[in-house]
Amino acid sequence: MARSTIASQILELLAQDRRAVAAYWRIHILYMRVARAGAFALPNAAKTNQLIKKLQAAGDMQSIAGVSGVYRITVPYASVLSSPDEAIIQEANPTAVFSHFTAVAYHNLTYEIPKEFHLTHFPKSSIRSPLGTTPEDWADIPAPRQRKPASIRQSVKINWHGAKPEWDFGGITGFAQGYPIYITDLERTLLDALRFPDRCGGVTEVLRIWRRAKPAIRLDVLIDYVRRFDQTLLRQRVGFLLEKLGLDDDPALQEWAGKSVRGSSAKLFASLEFSPTFSERWSLSINVSDATLSELSEDE
Repeated sequence: MARSTIASQILELLAQDRRAVAAYWRIHILYMRVARAGAFALPNAAKTNQLIKKLQAAGDMQSIAGVSGVYRITVPYASVLSSPDEAIIQEANPTAVFSHFTAVAYHNLTYEIPKEFHLTHFPKSSIRSPLGTTPEDWADIPAPRQRKPASIRQSVKINWHGAKPEWDFGGITGFAQGYPIYITDLERTLLDALRFPDRCGGVTEVLRIWRRAKPAIRLDVLIDYVRRFDQTLLRQRVGFLLEKLGLDDDPALQEWAGKSVRGSSAKLFASLEFSPTFSERWSLSINVSDATLSELSEDE
């Protein structure tokens, strides 16, 4: 089947962007750009779906198993490009942010190889445009559908975590084999690890992560993020860890310590049992063993 002029232009735009995978929404955006450049009628959803069917019939594009609405480009230029799992997942949910243990590995804070993906999604977020697009691209069309496939390659689990809109901060643009992706920065990753150790290799690994991150921590950024979470117990937990790491010179930590509160939930790790071992400064039950806590100071 001969390609239409429109299809050829869209494939050329994908080639210029060095993309071997593309979601329906991206193809629709490119179709809109081609239409504007050619001064002809803007396509509706039906026309874009028709175009995708033609590209599939021509062997230029194929569906990806288990990831609805995302397609692998199969024309010659794409055969020399990688199509990492991260790129496919990001196309499926273009405003979600890779997070937790996925981000820990990205920032080289673990020696473990994650066997699953973690992403945080913000259903009502408007602070990020899908990568490779501009706000103007979305002026005449609705925001893309935020799909949440359960797995990729039929065996690699994808964990989706929701979060409050006001906690939508700390996301940056990173790269997976050359593909731009959204991922949490180091400071947000540290806080997510402390808040959810089970998503980051467990308590012992979380302490190792904090110790490995020490040389790169931007203390002002970390403090700002803790304030934005606005949780007393998080301030106590972070304050204690920073003190153990020798990063407790900022006046903010003195303020936090002064506002610390005691209680049955005032534990270093929420999921572990309360311990009588206590930090007076932080009014915090240190509910890990000395051996585990030593992970904050051990050399590797």
